[in-house]
Amino acid sequence: MATLVIHDAFSPKQMMQLREIYERARAVTAQYPETHVANKAAKKLVDAFETVTRNYEAGGLWLSETDPQGNA
Repeated sequence: MATLVIHDAFSPKQMMQLREIYERARAVTAQYPETHVANKAAKKLVDAFETVTRNYEAGGLWLSETDPQGNA
């Protein structure tokens, strides 16, 4: 599961913060209509969390194993 890799990459406090971000984003998607800007932004966050988790479970890389391309 992704939590094994996540625990290596983040401290317990950071893990709690990531979980809180995810949970609040899911709450926003439930609270606002799909056309609302807050729902759209929250949906992107939720999708990012879930995509990363699915990719790791399918044998992909996760945050502690990523190879960044370019600069943000």
